[in-house]
Amino acid sequence: MPLSEEEQRILQEMEQKLYENDRSFVDRVRTEGPRSAAARSMRWSVVVFVVGLAVLLLAFRTSLLLGTFGFVVMLAGALAFERSARLFFGGHSPSGAGQSARPRGVAGELSVIGRRLRSRLWRDR
Repeated sequence: MPLSEEEQRILQEMEQKLYENDRSFVDRVRTEGPRSAAARSMRWSVVVFVVGLAVLLLAFRTSLLLGTFGFVVMLAGALAFERSARLFFGGHSPSGAGQSARPRGVAGELSVIGRRLRSRLWRDR
C-alpha cells in the first residue's frame, strides 16, 4: 500500500530533521548497507552460539539449570544467525516488506507442515 501525499511529506520532514540533528548517524547508515549489518550480526550470533556451547559443556554436569541456560543461549545464537543469513544471502527485509507468498522462518514452516498434514488427514477419510 503506497503512502499518501501527507504521509510522504511527513516522512520527508522527519528525514530532513534527522539529517540536520544527527549527521554522523546519517553518514554511518548511508555507508553501511543491510548486507554489512547482516554480516556483522552473523559474526556476533556465532560468538553467542559458541559462548552458549561452552556454558552448556562446562556446566551441564554440575548444574542442570546452568546447562539449560547455555542451551537457550545457543538456540538464540542459532536463530539470530539464521535470520541474519536470510538477510545477507536473500536480501529480504526483516519488516516483512516484499514478502513472498510462501511463509518464511520456523513458525511459517511449521504452519505449512500443519496445513499439509491436516489436508492429508481429511483426504484419506
